[in-house]
Amino acid sequence: MNRVAKRHQKTLARRAARKRNDSPPRTLGKTVGAVPGHRISELIQNGIRLHLAGRVQEAEPIYRQVLDIDPDHADANHLLGGLAHQAGYHEQARELISRAIAAAPNQSLYHFNLGTALQELGRLEDALASYQKALAIEPSFADAHNYLGVVLGSLGRMGDAVASYQRALVIKPDFAEAHRNLGATLRKMGRLEDAVTSYQKALAIQPDIAEAQGNLGIIFQKMGRLGDAVACYHKALSTTPDIAEVWNNLRIATKATQFLEGRGVPQRDHYKGGLSHAARATSDFALFEYYLEGFRPHEADESFRKAVAALPPKASEEVSGNGADRKPADSPHLPEKLVALLHFGRSGTGFFHGLIDGHPEISTLPSIYLRGFFNAGIWEKLSADGWLGLPERFADEFAVLFDATSPKPIPGMIREDTSHTGINDGMTTLGEGGDESLSLDRGKFCSEAVRLMEYHENIDPGLFLLIVHAAFEKTIGTKTDKHTVFYHIHNPDDFSKLNFLRYMPDARLVMTVREPIQSCESWIPVPFEKNDYDTVITRIIAMLFAIDQIPFRTQDSIGIRLEDLKRNPKATLRALCAWLGVDETPSLYETTAQGKKWWGDPSSPEYEKSKAKSPFDEAPIRRAVGQIFSEKDQFVLRTLFYPFSVRFGYREPDPIEFINNLREVRPLLDDMLDFEKVMSEKSGIDPVQFKRSGSYLVFHAGLLDRWDVLDEFGDYPNMLTPLEID
Repeated sequence: MNRVAKRHQKTLARRAARKRNDSPPRTLGKTVGAVPGHRISELIQNGIRLHLAGRVQEAEPIYRQVLDIDPDHADANHLLGGLAHQAGYHEQARELISRAIAAAPNQSLYHFNLGTALQELGRLEDALASYQKALAIEPSFADAHNYLGVVLGSLGRMGDAVASYQRALVIKPDFAEAHRNLGATLRKMGRLEDAVTSYQKALAIQPDIAEAQGNLGIIFQKMGRLGDAVACYHKALSTTPDIAEVWNNLRIATKATQFLEGRGVPQRDHYKGGLSHAARATSDFALFEYYLEGFRPHEADESFRKAVAALPPKASEEVSGNGADRKPADSPHLPEKLVALLHFGRSGTGFFHGLIDGHPEISTLPSIYLRGFFNAGIWEKLSADGWLGLPERFADEFAVLFDATSPKPIPGMIREDTSHTGINDGMTTLGEGGDESLSLDRGKFCSEAVRLMEYHENIDPGLFLLIVHAAFEKTIGTKTDKHTVFYHIHNPDDFSKLNFLRYMPDARLVMTVREPIQSCESWIPVPFEKNDYDTVITRIIAMLFAIDQIPFRTQDSIGIRLEDLKRNPKATLRALCAWLGVDETPSLYETTAQGKKWWGDPSSPEYEKSKAKSPFDEAPIRRAVGQIFSEKDQFVLRTLFYPFSVRFGYREPDPIEFINNLREVRPLLDDMLDFEKVMSEKSGIDPVQFKRSGSYLVFHAGLLDRWDVLDEFGDYPNMLTPLEID
């Protein structure tokens, strides 16, 4: 937000120039008490100089000094609001800038910056009105036209957004940000060629903007211009080697390119050659190689090891605490064991988690709040203020744990909207009346976490996760000894999964499973209806590989059938307790969250029908398939899921039929499945063009990789093992 200070400096200069006798401008020239106006003007100028130099901690008290003299001073309120906005305190920024506007309503910059604060607060209609007021005062305000376009686009008014960006560019033709925003909007509208032109103009002005290079690569990838896409990603990473989204897109484009090479289409080698030395030295590159190798998991042990070794050194992530003078024998109890819950499509992970909640020996936090705790960059954020700041920063990052109504996103997957997680997961409609919302005393939690941390000389992410659970139990008043943590890691990305395993090497893994076609079709209806092809195919591929992972060979791991939990809960939960090493208790037969009755996942197709029923109602596992997948699609997927279905008892083994089906399926993988034809038609994209996209090629590459393994082994080598039930 240094834009505030820079533009303000120019504004003050213009004001002074208009006064030939060098008398101070009206808003700065009055005398307040014994303080002359020129003294206030000097303070403001000093504050701006410090502000522009990045010395905001010195600028802030100067602005506050002005407000102590004159609380209604427009410039001081506005500039202090800019600092608040820059620090992320957007509501405070809104209040301060509103005061500035009350004192000086005809300053376009004030209305513009009020708009930016409102935009950050999610108040888009109000932000729209502020930008329009700024433009009514100053029609040639290019920044305001640009930001107005962003809000219009967020409101779904794409045509108006395009017009707004174009107005900004008429005023300021070399406005790179407006060219980029125009390109992003045109891309959303499906005008890919025009979007390419806009991004190329932006890059001609600012060639080193990695984000623009990456976004241009996405467009090329959608157009099937994989070589151009990879070149863009390489350029982006040569400038900024650690952009997670660019690495994610590069791996898709590279896999698609390799797939084409395997089909005899000549392509240049984009694997390593175009990557800078700095990019190849990152942990992202090791994860990139692991991703490519991971399509044959039984051959990926070496890349798995290298990826783990490439993560930030554990020693560098340790935070020195105050435990040096404490006696270890006096250390409060922390859980000794950890079990992590993974998901398999829509297979009842929330239901299973709800059964575990409230067990007197198991500590578990509600929902999937901490699923991204081991994500890249999270520990760096949490530990930025040293050991003493860990609890407060944790509470900021995972605000929804302390107030389930919080809209703040939790750490999740790239491009995933994780805002309002508490609301979306039913944590605000709990209790017998469905009118209770989860909360946690933040102050008490932080105090307890600090107390627990004081007994440890060094704290790392693994230890802090245990401290979080112990502090949580203390805060909610738990009286029993919780020796096991049940951690709902859900569907971690590669970094998060490997980071978790290296900090929790003795962790045990449990996955709830369900008949695979039913589970898959239950997981994709929302993106299918939205015609979100990328999400649909990503979820199908994720399920095909979720059952075949290296950790299932290296960790104590089991799969629990949702069907067994529903139809035979006593025997299933008794077997689970034996595996967990805990006692069977009545709490296992009711679904709760933080001890309150949980009514189910609101996003489930059966939610409204099942709310009044027993949590063990069998309606979800009786759900018919065929709403999305045709008979042909089901045949393909059932064949690829055959070993899993046999192992988990979803079908009887028939090796001869399986071999015949495998042969019959192979040519079907070279063309669109029926659900893809439906999505292609809905999108208005010609099938030939549709099949050129990177997403389509990666999906079919993944299907063929699964087919190749089955053709070679007749099985998946790292298959999950079912829970043994008597």
